[in-house]
Amino acid sequence: MSRTSIADAVVALEELLTALTDAYWDTSELDRKDCIFDLVTSLFAELNELAKLSVEDHSMTYEPITVEFHSSMTNLKHIQNNIDDWFPRSRTAKRLQDSLPSVAKLFEFV
Repeated sequence: MSRTSIADAVVALEELLTALTDAYWDTSELDRKDCIFDLVTSLFAELNELAKLSVEDHSMTYEPITVEFHSSMTNLKHIQNNIDDWFPRSRTAKRLQDSLPSVAKLFEFV
């Protein structure tokens, strides 16, 4: 089983963050916004910690760092399971469908 490098993890997290930003503005339901906001907050925290690493470390195997990111799998799965119901704009739904699996893969070795 191949492991994800830190550089690839950063790209996946940034892509999902961009998709979630659009998703946040596409929904009007407060509970959905809360779920998205919680995930966005955990992604920011994780990316902030990864930004502290040197460039030489980016080829190393990625392992989740922050407690928030460790606990964000529930929100990630909740959004992933409700994409079609929550996000009627096909562009938003497609971006989420494309970016969520690569981030979900980051939890495989936790």
